[in-house]
Amino acid sequence: MIREIKETEIKECVEVIRASFQTVADDLGFTPENAPGFTAFATNEERIGKQFHEEKRPMFGYFEGEKLVGYYSLTKGKTCELSNLAVLPAYRHNGIGGQLLKHSIKTAVERGSRVMRIGIVEENQVLRKWYESHGFEHVGTNKFPFLPFTVGMLMKRLVEPKPWDPSEAGLYRYETHLHTVEGSACGVTPGREYPAIFKERGYDGIFITDHFFHGNTRPSRELPWPEYVDAYMRGYEEAKAAGDAIGFKVFFGIEENFEGDEYLLYGVDREFLLAHPEIPNWTREDMIKAVHEAGGAVMQAHPFRDRDYIKKIHLYPEDIEGIEGINTANTANDNLAALCYALHFGLKIQAGSDTHFKYAIDDVNGGILYEKPITSERDYAERLLRREKPRIFFPDGLFAGMGGIKIKLPVEIRKNGAWVNLSIDEIEAWVQAAGANFGDAKEQPEGIVRKIVDEL
Repeated sequence: MIREIKETEIKECVEVIRASFQTVADDLGFTPENAPGFTAFATNEERIGKQFHEEKRPMFGYFEGEKLVGYYSLTKGKTCELSNLAVLPAYRHNGIGGQLLKHSIKTAVERGSRVMRIGIVEENQVLRKWYESHGFEHVGTNKFPFLPFTVGMLMKRLVEPKPWDPSEAGLYRYETHLHTVEGSACGVTPGREYPAIFKERGYDGIFITDHFFHGNTRPSRELPWPEYVDAYMRGYEEAKAAGDAIGFKVFFGIEENFEGDEYLLYGVDREFLLAHPEIPNWTREDMIKAVHEAGGAVMQAHPFRDRDYIKKIHLYPEDIEGIEGINTANTANDNLAALCYALHFGLKIQAGSDTHFKYAIDDVNGGILYEKPITSERDYAERLLRREKPRIFFPDGLFAGMGGIKIKLPVEIRKNGAWVNLSIDEIEAWVQAAGANFGDAKEQPEGIVRKIVDEL
């Protein structure tokens, strides 16, 4: 029988996980000394308790009578992660693992996930083949400094995309925010694979916006500048070659980071990068000035993003063309806060999906729509510079069930060339002026997101 785990069973879950993963450790020669971060050694009641109480992960166990013999947990979100799928050694080869996997997929779909991912020891080829037999695809590998082995990444699409909104027929559809495995350390899918998938999904073009020098870039920062630029451009260039072969537009863009605040740059190219080897020393102001002098445009990405690595939100409404008002890889809370911010300052908005892997390309993506096709990177930058408003698309379900907006991080805003602390009361005033709810409200006014988007 499979049922949800109770708080009193956390200790048993730890025992099952450790015993199950110990056999992998034995097979591959892992010990607490050479692999202290491996699941068999690193799992404890504190870690699983935090996942239960703070992260509120769905946790399920397979029981033989009253005995827990199998376990799994899931993270939440559009893309969920299957964690610690485990079966005690004495109970293996009876189909329990398959039942738990099938149950996890059903649970994930019921809770709104559309893609499932899992990380395994890459050297464990038996386990990889087992997941592949259940429809998972091996999509790449990662190396972590705290693990002495390579992590293999597998993914599975859980829900097939639905057709696009027929009211958008006749408009040109574009993705504005996209990462490749070649340029972004967090990217999963090679650039060359994207064009055919986006074309099949009804798009007319994509912007490759890999993380640049100060962000989560993949190329080594130790490379000589021309070599760094070559390595950084590879994902875009392979995507463009694949797009050219099938008559699909692929445009170049950049995502640059400073203190957790990131900016999407459009209308610049390889020659621009090569001409500025001083980029590693740039400030935000240096970057914006240089991009504008080159005829490019700057949009702040996901301005209210709340992540563990971000210590403070930096809002930069001066001297840029606008913001990413909706990023479908971020929370409804962060997106609605961004829209209220844009409305208060009269900022231009765009939407994007922040796609990092191909399975995320579906009907819950966001992007822009134009009546006339974008012809080049410079063409799009000029549209932004002259504040030509696109239609934006995003799924209504992105904001379903959302309560009042909450801001947990301290916030600074750029005013007259200086950073100024922004109080929660000021942000609440923006939200209320936009007609949205702040704080402990249980829900948002019906249709508020579309209303704000229409006003922008």
